Amino acid sequence: MDSEEIKAQLEMRIRENPTQAAWISLGIGFLLARLPLRYLVGGLLVLIVRMLKPAILVYGLLRMAEDCREGRCCCFWKPSR
Repeated sequence: MDSEEIKAQLEMRIRENPTQAAWISLGIGFLLARLPLRYLVGGLLVLIVRMLKPAILVYGLLRMAEDCREGRCCCFWKPSR
């Protein structure tokens, strides 16, 4: 099933029973209004910012290790061969 088929089936069901579709959409809207989306998005952004520094550190260490393995080491330590 592709997205066009799903869309066509959904439109058909809504046209067959518009009252039920309206109640379902009202219920979903009510639930979305009750969710603390501001706090969820804010918490996600804080988590991303806090994980950014360790991710950059790990990336740098991996690049340095890769360079040392290929002989382009810019530090005093040389890997044993």
